[in-house]
Amino acid sequence: MKREILINVGHFEMRTAVLTDGKLVEFYSERPDCKNLVGRIYKGRVENVVPGLAGAFVNINLSKNGFLPLSDIPDKALSEMYDSEVDEEGAEKISRGRKLDLKPGQEILVQVVKEPLGKKGARLSSYAFLPGRYLVLTPSINHIGVSRRIRDRSERGRLRSIASKLKQGKMGLIVRTATEKVPEADIRLDFDNLINMWNSLSKRASQERAPALVYEEPLVSLKLVRDQFTRGVANVIVDSRKEYENILRYLRRNAPKLRSRVRLYSENLPVFERFGVEDQLKSIFERKIWLKSGGYIAIDHTEAMVAIDVNTGRFSGEERPENLIFHTNMEAAREIAHQIRLRDLSGLLVIDFIDMHRREHMSMVLKELKKYLREDKANTDYTGFSRFGLIEITRERKRPGLFVHLTEECSVCHGLGRIPSKEYILSEIERLLQQHSDEFKGHSILIKAEPRIADFLSVQRFEELADWARTYNVAVEVKADIYALGGEYSLILTDTNEILFKREANRIIGKG
Repeated sequence: MKREILINVGHFEMRTAVLTDGKLVEFYSERPDCKNLVGRIYKGRVENVVPGLAGAFVNINLSKNGFLPLSDIPDKALSEMYDSEVDEEGAEKISRGRKLDLKPGQEILVQVVKEPLGKKGARLSSYAFLPGRYLVLTPSINHIGVSRRIRDRSERGRLRSIASKLKQGKMGLIVRTATEKVPEADIRLDFDNLINMWNSLSKRASQERAPALVYEEPLVSLKLVRDQFTRGVANVIVDSRKEYENILRYLRRNAPKLRSRVRLYSENLPVFERFGVEDQLKSIFERKIWLKSGGYIAIDHTEAMVAIDVNTGRFSGEERPENLIFHTNMEAAREIAHQIRLRDLSGLLVIDFIDMHRREHMSMVLKELKKYLREDKANTDYTGFSRFGLIEITRERKRPGLFVHLTEECSVCHGLGRIPSKEYILSEIERLLQQHSDEFKGHSILIKAEPRIADFLSVQRFEELADWARTYNVAVEVKADIYALGGEYSLILTDTNEILFKREANRIIGKG
């Protein structure tokens, strides 16, 4: 099994992809104006305590106050910020916590454990988790835990012994999965870096007035390298020299033996095109996903849950329908697990498999689903098949999934459907200009788009248009098309009126 990490750096977006044998299994996107908040540590100010909600609202200088639960902080959900790294014993000890006696105006150190979603502010914890490459430092939780993914007993014992020697005072440590078979000297170096980070953070917090940001996670590229670049990853391929050098500097300090696996991509064909990622990303925007057997799964988002339906599709003439249904459900279970990870589906997921009569078939389908979700770092909990043939899954939500991140509400249907976001379209157009820069050079390009996109480009992103003109030596004009539907646009070569690229209406997401 070959695993690779690809990093694509654009002016408006950094995109990272994790491939397994060429198949896209995880995708992350980060924009300068929309950075990931999970993991940030703030010196916050308590605005009000609400006994009825058993929590407090804390001002951390965002548009909405964050919510901090008061009882048994951190509870099980909060302790699972790095849930895949903690064994059951550790999670139980951490969850005992203690109650906080908070008052309005009080200043407190808090960490974001869930992104704001909809009308809800960020979810906060009063306990900090500082992740390194091999360890997670828990400054106020006196506990040592070892990742449950490390199954070898002797190795678990070795790592627990090293952590015990490193542990200082009432601080705790969690040994991460990547630490397996890592020399003690490397683990000690990671620990020293974490202690220095915590001391620096604490000093800054003591000097700042609330609300203030005192720590934030690195960019998505370095975070992915820190968390997932292990011996099992063949290559990290990055198309930006600046980011390439950043990664090498990080590895020089933390994992020098892995530096030879980092490659700077310099071909003309964009890196995501070269490795087939762009084509695979299209599935993220599709409601219906066809299976090789001829069946398909349909994924629908509602406010309360994500509903996933499995259908036999094109082939229903099987003489033994139970076999057809079983094999379709088995293939669907594998694809559903893949789509859950890729789309970062979270909250309550309800899967409606095709009805099966044999209990051994139902057991095998559930086992297959769990098997392919085993590599998922997010915490999941399952039910068996209900009497209605449904499986319910709860999957932790730290941030809005890709469906929300890459889209926005359709202004026509008022939230019944979603369409590609303005920022997503902006990044997509830049990638097209970059990909076809040789043929566009010295020409004039017309971007003809639906009014929402046209206004966004010509008014809010005028400077970016000028930057495109300088970078790609092309004249750029924007024109609104009142007949275009949400998400539609065309790139037209004005010299010949040739349509170079067109986003079709069938790419619209949802019912918009």
